[in-house]
Amino acid sequence: MRLSLPTRIPLSKVFVFASVFFCVQQIQHTGLLFSVLYFAFLILSVITFNFAEGFSRITGAYVFWYSTLIVIVGVTWKAMVGEPADSNLYEPVLDMALYTTSMVMLLLVTLINRKMDFRSIGIGGGFSKAELNYTAAGLGCIVVWLIIIFAIPIFGNAPGSLASALNQVNVFGSLGIILLTIGAIRDSGGRRSVNMIGLATFIYFEYLGLLGYSKQAMITPMVCWAVGVFYARLRVRFVHVVAIVLMAVASFGFISPLSASRDLAEGMDGGQHVMLAWYLLTHPAYLREHVKQLEVTADTGVTEYYDTPQGSLIERLSMIAPDDELFTFSAKGHYEGMAPIYEYFGNLLPHFLNPDKRQVTFSGNLYAHEMGMGLAEEDTSTGISFSPVAEAFHCEGWGGVLWLLPMIWLLLFSSVDFVVGDMTKYPWGLMVVVWMAHAAPEQLVGGMVYFIGYGNFGMMLAIIVVTRIAPILGTLFLGRAPTPVGRRLPGARSIVAQAQG
Repeated sequence: MRLSLPTRIPLSKVFVFASVFFCVQQIQHTGLLFSVLYFAFLILSVITFNFAEGFSRITGAYVFWYSTLIVIVGVTWKAMVGEPADSNLYEPVLDMALYTTSMVMLLLVTLINRKMDFRSIGIGGGFSKAELNYTAAGLGCIVVWLIIIFAIPIFGNAPGSLASALNQVNVFGSLGIILLTIGAIRDSGGRRSVNMIGLATFIYFEYLGLLGYSKQAMITPMVCWAVGVFYARLRVRFVHVVAIVLMAVASFGFISPLSASRDLAEGMDGGQHVMLAWYLLTHPAYLREHVKQLEVTADTGVTEYYDTPQGSLIERLSMIAPDDELFTFSAKGHYEGMAPIYEYFGNLLPHFLNPDKRQVTFSGNLYAHEMGMGLAEEDTSTGISFSPVAEAFHCEGWGGVLWLLPMIWLLLFSSVDFVVGDMTKYPWGLMVVVWMAHAAPEQLVGGMVYFIGYGNFGMMLAIIVVTRIAPILGTLFLGRAPTPVGRRLPGARSIVAQAQG
């Protein structure tokens, strides 16, 4: 069996699943209107994903992450633990009505985006070569990534400096892992999905994640590897199944509780962080007990969606609980207006054009303070995540969902299509797919505005580096370009053509 990124999901099978799930929810005493709206959300999500051509386009990838990680995972897990889907929410019907309406608008945006398709004139296609040496390009990306990382402590990270600007658009590490994965598969004729360079980069990524006890940093290389093997249509073998199982176990059983235990590492240096992580890994009972105590004493102000703690990773894979708080607060007349949107777009101006540029003030932390969610008055650093639809509603009420959010989506999708080109021909868009796994469900509207500006600029820079500079750097470090084996590996040809065939 070969892996491939799906371009469509059978609607008939989803309809059967949604119908059965509706009955399960009713048996569990979920409110009828909530179940009806969730049923509609599921069907609309699949229709939108199919119209967006699935993972062959950036729009389809966004629809997948948006629907899955804001609503579907959380509601599905709620049923699996035997709890009514609308329990522990202040305004469950309002929540699901807003989510369903947002999916209707996302469907309309998808249809418009199909008509104004900029992929054929995309910048990514203009810089592409007939045949890219993925291994050399991936190694070159890693070299550039490391240069930028080590330039920060040497030259500083002052706002407006070159080092600061490069650090903001430094996507080369993640893109390097994706390219190295594709290169390993092609160079070996499909026998390997990782080479020594990719493995070393993977380990270094995990090390950096350990230094900050960052769940996102430790999971990102796994997502990059997965995206790479799907793009290269790897033939699955037993070793790959084992690897995926191990990564899932590590994510839920170690990375998630470790990131929740960062309080243990306060005041420690990098080496001590790693030693502590090793101790916790080899003493899982102590780690579980510490996390359990944190769950008992923690007061983030966000209402828990589940009756009993399900682990930080499961709870992070759903935005319903925090969104519910912001929806409820906003519906009482507490709207921000367009001030956050003006600030987000104004922040796109670089320092040399706007010397008085200040850090963005609107954030999940600010909204948490406005709602009185229990954060200390001086705490301005704790990250509180809300979905884009929650912030859009907090800005303009229903108007934020009916016109503001669709406008931002249209700008995002059309600009990314223009920059990365056809994702079925060029791998640059895979980096955006990885970014969307985090940004689509929990980076507010500001995250999309940021990517419209700095994200697209970073992708343009990455495309130039990958096609013009990275292969040269990679070849210099490799000493010679790897020679693919004689057996031809089916390339990542158009998966749209596959589906039509």
